Amino acid sequence: MEQWDRPSGARCRPAHPIGPDQRVRPAVAGHAGGQRQPNAIHALPAVSLGRRTRGYRVHVPRAYTPTRPQPVVLVFHGHGGDGAGIEAATGFSQLAEQRRFIAVYPQGLPFTDGGAFWASAGPIDEGIDDLLFIADLLTTLQQGYCIDASRIYVTGFSSGGGGMANFLACRLAGRIAAAAPVSGNYYPLPGGCHPSRPIAILSVHGSADPILPYGGLAAQDNGGWTLPAIPDWLREWATLDGCRAGPPSIARGAELTEQRWSGCRSGSTIIHYRIEGGGHTWPATLNGRPTTAVMWDFFAAHTMPPPSTSTPTPPTPTPATPAPPTATGSPKVTGQVAADPAA
Repeated sequence: MEQWDRPSGARCRPAHPIGPDQRVRPAVAGHAGGQRQPNAIHALPAVSLGRRTRGYRVHVPRAYTPTRPQPVVLVFHGHGGDGAGIEAATGFSQLAEQRRFIAVYPQGLPFTDGGAFWASAGPIDEGIDDLLFIADLLTTLQQGYCIDASRIYVTGFSSGGGGMANFLACRLAGRIAAAAPVSGNYYPLPGGCHPSRPIAILSVHGSADPILPYGGLAAQDNGGWTLPAIPDWLREWATLDGCRAGPPSIARGAELTEQRWSGCRSGSTIIHYRIEGGGHTWPATLNGRPTTAVMWDFFAAHTMPPPSTSTPTPPTPTPATPAPPTATGSPKVTGQVAADPAA
């Protein structure tokens, strides 16, 4: 287990508590009466394109109290997007008010095309280390809020959903309880995916996605990067989680097919929703329910084993891994999240 992949105990006496008068700085009115704030943490310039800080947004529900451990949901924007956009598009801040969790929206770094991007295949572009960023971000949250370390979840869209949710499930399973990527890009990670424990996965993908095709892309058609087909990626996770049964396909109306793997190790499971004819979007609903609500119910059913009481050792930068010889940098995916009421 890597040193930053160790869970930290829930802090009901935060080391640097955030009081009610400090949750918004500068003051920003939160959705549904809660509080949200743009924030930054210290960063190492060598792994952050020369920047000394990395940004993120936090929505703290009105019912938050520093004596009650709170779940956390990390929500990642897609390539070219930002934290404010994915917050507005998904509705996770409104759901946080209803279900009492803290919603966090990390911000990617700008890259060569000017759009914010995630180094979701490791530090192969300018040494950017987004794994270090998220590990530090989680530690910062646990120092400032009463966080339930057994209930930290990750979701996101496109390169945020597939790239970062999959990346964190593979590399940070000691701190992430479950992942729910939407319309993701599941490029193979240098060195492979070796989670420290089985992790529950819920995935959503449109069968007609024109940006990240359901059937994948060959390396010669994608700048030297092989994009796995969604069924192949799901089978890999079923193997990693030791699932013994599945996936039966269940039609949920004409526009949605559900697949489930069961008998997985340590209570993990894999659920996949294929949006029939769906494009590169974040669907507004799944089987007649808001997508965010479906995700939260999935998250709530999966918690980490009891964490140790030790605080994780601050991580050191991950050594840069050269890109495959046929690829130019890491794959970039354009297209921001869009709600799809028809899905």
